[in-house]
Amino acid sequence: MLKLELSIFYASYLVFPFIIFLFYKARNWKNFKLYHKIIFVIFSLLSIFFIDNRFIEPNILTIQKTEIKIGLEQKVKIAFISDIHLWIFKKWDFLEKIVEKTNKISELDYVFIAWDLTYLYSDYEKKEIEELFLEIKNFKVPVYWVLWNHDVEKPWPKVREELKKVMTKFWANFLNNDFVKLKWFTLVWLWDNWGGEDDVSILDNFKETDKIIVLTHNPDTTLKYKNKNADLTLCWHTHGGQIKIPFLYKKIIPTFWDFDEWLTEEENTTLFITSWVWIIWLPFRFLNPPVIDILEIK
Repeated sequence: MLKLELSIFYASYLVFPFIIFLFYKARNWKNFKLYHKIIFVIFSLLSIFFIDNRFIEPNILTIQKTEIKIGLEQKVKIAFISDIHLWIFKKWDFLEKIVEKTNKISELDYVFIAWDLTYLYSDYEKKEIEELFLEIKNFKVPVYWVLWNHDVEKPWPKVREELKKVMTKFWANFLNNDFVKLKWFTLVWLWDNWGGEDDVSILDNFKETDKIIVLTHNPDTTLKYKNKNADLTLCWHTHGGQIKIPFLYKKIIPTFWDFDEWLTEEENTTLFITSWVWIIWLPFRFLNPPVIDILEIK
């Protein structure tokens, strides 16, 4: 799988010499027959479309602001970042770009890093992992984070313990089926659904009057909720389809229930699903640019 994905990744650069070839041939435009002109236009448009989805849209890091009301006494502003998937397609410099862009957001209270941290990471050494995630220490506000299925050997390489050591070294707050009381709300972190480690019974420790925000990777976890104690659940994992071909992209979203992205009211919680910041499988995005979500929660 890794060799195939890297082959597609690097072979995609051939589109540039192909375009040069097309325009070289276009010197004889006046002598083209009609069907030659039609073929030229079709291949030119397809090449432009390919470049946009391979080289432009995946690298446009956008900011999306959303207001969410759950009855907090004070507005809280959170940068919600997910699914960076560093390794085979992107390295430490992409994380640096995320940190720089996030640090420019005014009046930010917290950064929630809801990751798959890695993607098909293999043959690693501790030094390499430190280099990948060194930029974490440059966030200007408190950071809370957890590992997800790509990081906990479900189903890929065993990097769980090394990631925990490195991220703790960078002063990021690691949670695992646990909670921490912050100034205006309690943050509950549930681990991975695919790994069967999302222990929702932790919500039984609270009352409906408590202000609870849950971070969990897979929105399917909300189907396990037995009460309404979670005022807001923040999820990722769906990737918004990544290649968002209308009506078709939902077929590949890896959830049991009909989840997509954005803000919805579910049976036992308000649910927000971000569409993430990078790519997996194929190095393309369509109608779904990378996003850092800025949540203004009141």
